Amino acid sequence: MTTSTVRRSVAPLVLALLLLGLATAPARADTAPAGGATAAAPVTVSADPLPTVQINGVAWSQVVVGTTVYVAGKFTRARPAGAAPGTQETVRNNLLAYDIRTGQLITSFAPDLNAQALVVTASPDGSRLYVGGDFTVANGQSRLRVAAYDTATGALVSGFAPAVYGQVRALAATATTVYAGGSVSSVGSVGRNRLAAFTASTGALLPWAPQPGVGSTSGNRDGSTVTSNAVLALVVTGGGSQVVAAGRFDSLNGTKSTGVGALDPVSGATRSFAVNRLITNQGVNSAVWSLSTDGTTVWGSGYDYYGPGNLEGAFAARADGGGVVWIDDCHGDTYSTFAQGGAVYVATHAHDCGNIGGYPEQNPRVNLFGLAFSQAPVGTVGTATLRNRNFTGQPAPALQTWFPTFSSGTVTGQYQAGWNVTGNAQYVVYGGEFPRVNGTAQQGLVRFAVPASAPNRVGPVAAQLTPSVSQPSGGAARVSWPATTDQDNGTLVYRVFRDGGSTPVHQVPVSSTWWNRPTTTFTDTGLANGQHSYRVSATDPFGNVVTSAPVTITTTGGTTTPPPPTTTALAQDSFTRTSTAGWGTADVGGTWTVSSTATTSVDGQRGVLSLPAPGRSAAATLESAQGTDVALQAALSVSATPTGGGTYVYLDARRSGSTAYRLTARFQADGSVQLVLARRVAGADTVLGSTVLPGLGAGAVVRLEARGTGTTTLRVSAWARGGTAPATPQLTATDSQAELQRAGAVGVAAYLSGSASTGTQVLVDDVWAGAPGTGPAAG
Repeated sequence: MTTSTVRRSVAPLVLALLLLGLATAPARADTAPAGGATAAAPVTVSADPLPTVQINGVAWSQVVVGTTVYVAGKFTRARPAGAAPGTQETVRNNLLAYDIRTGQLITSFAPDLNAQALVVTASPDGSRLYVGGDFTVANGQSRLRVAAYDTATGALVSGFAPAVYGQVRALAATATTVYAGGSVSSVGSVGRNRLAAFTASTGALLPWAPQPGVGSTSGNRDGSTVTSNAVLALVVTGGGSQVVAAGRFDSLNGTKSTGVGALDPVSGATRSFAVNRLITNQGVNSAVWSLSTDGTTVWGSGYDYYGPGNLEGAFAARADGGGVVWIDDCHGDTYSTFAQGGAVYVATHAHDCGNIGGYPEQNPRVNLFGLAFSQAPVGTVGTATLRNRNFTGQPAPALQTWFPTFSSGTVTGQYQAGWNVTGNAQYVVYGGEFPRVNGTAQQGLVRFAVPASAPNRVGPVAAQLTPSVSQPSGGAARVSWPATTDQDNGTLVYRVFRDGGSTPVHQVPVSSTWWNRPTTTFTDTGLANGQHSYRVSATDPFGNVVTSAPVTITTTGGTTTPPPPTTTALAQDSFTRTSTAGWGTADVGGTWTVSSTATTSVDGQRGVLSLPAPGRSAAATLESAQGTDVALQAALSVSATPTGGGTYVYLDARRSGSTAYRLTARFQADGSVQLVLARRVAGADTVLGSTVLPGLGAGAVVRLEARGTGTTTLRVSAWARGGTAPATPQLTATDSQAELQRAGAVGVAAYLSGSASTGTQVLVDDVWAGAPGTGPAAG
């Protein structure tokens, strides 16, 4: 039998990328990267939209303080997740709060603004909430376009009431100062040109008064001669040592600073911010729309509509000096950015990311409203840039496999979906005017969680899995299928089942995206004459599976007896290669991910885990070998007689980070091996069973099986190498721990007891993983 994979439309795409000046397409990651998480391929949040309070308008801005999300916008009512418009409503005028963990409205915070709020931010210690917009009354008191609330009590802060004339679109705060931007013309009777600053304690106006300047209108392709220098975004970097502003301006204090620039936090003097020498967004038709920061990196986004702008995607720049980290040169306006866990999430309507190795323009056009990129630069920007070639050759991020579907809304008349994205270490939250997410009603607000906290129910698309079958030669059947896709997993495991059987005759991991679905073929040989049927399933790393309808064929020229079932390995390694640093690539199952290349090697016969001193550990994982129903076995031995507490060797199944079903084989000084079966969740073990087997210290084959989801059946067996496997497993257990009811990787690890008197090596051979109830072809 043979397998081949053909990338659909790959040749034209590669040619197009070469013509655009791009190298290879960047690496892509998801909630469980097939090769393990890297800077270019971080673990993203799940694409599962979590139930969240809904609004009857638009959310313009959000900030997270602890476990509370504060939302500013234009709305008058909030209602629970799942409630239809007009039902179960609570009055909330333009500002609300909800719990990021549950998505439920916080009823104790009930502010009241008489007009829309456009921006909300928090003090560094989270004790104060600042809000700006068009309002003139807050909680029944005069507040001209800016107000402050106490996050502990929810009360309006009485001593902070600057009288700002002109819309407030941007706020940033330090412990002592609040910076404001927008179309501000004055504060009280004192003139200000779009920017102002106040003392946080009293709201008194400070001397800080930078001067954003207008640019030329010659680049307005609609012929408009109107211009603008409005400020749309502000962030504070370096712990308050710098203010970065963005918007429609072309200069700051007379210094060319197109769209974005840095300012001294006290004097307002212009500082160098190199990325603005590349950006041409300014004026009424284009701008740098948003900014976010972690203090050392600044992320910005832009839009252009018949203007001189060249940025519709996002950029990352160093806060100190504004040097380019990367340019996301997707085409389609981008409104917000948020960095979390090695990824940068954007609110956008991007329709063409081909210039950085992502999806090309589609016909009909496809707008995606939520995307994620690597924080690290991976490739370079090609030549298909907007307006000019300023970005060509600049570093570019990698587009990640994270594609939730937002429906565009009608509240603003601009038919956008998300206008803002932010979050914390566990959640990413979007706000905007969308009515649905992934087809489920969820208006205006939505949460996404890291895999450990998410249901991880978004799986492969069933409708796309449509196999066909043909006969290439006598007694053979060729099964072909186009890859399906998954919104948050790029690599799926495909299994082929013959004649209604439950054991696959073939399985293979295949990577795909929604715009690039390769076709894979498998040739089944040695078939008996007559009719045969085939089904193909696709499984993601979390055990979500879809199975095709059967396809049938009548074969001739074969045998007269049915062929025996074949066993396909998920992973297999005999370690016949050599490597002084790491374990290299397994015979089947991909590349080993090791804890350290200094403690892992291959000697031509075995994989070696070196434990040179007590308390040391080493590990190797096959991240590409993802399975739910899986048996894992390996031949294990130690290079020296165990001392002290012994040498621990671990087999992990369904491994995801520090969560796995774990079998511990503890080689002890008396020549026995203690077997301990446990579930491991976030690094904490719960023992499910244990036993001690004498006489295995010279070397043992150890096997762990996990079968079923919802309730998993676990079986453990061990026997002397060269001996016979026992008819009955020595340990059995069932477990329903939610985090482990999904697919995961397989791995091997070792630890030397802290009471051991000398170092040792753990020698690993004949690693095999496959379907429970089956074994390696050699027996």
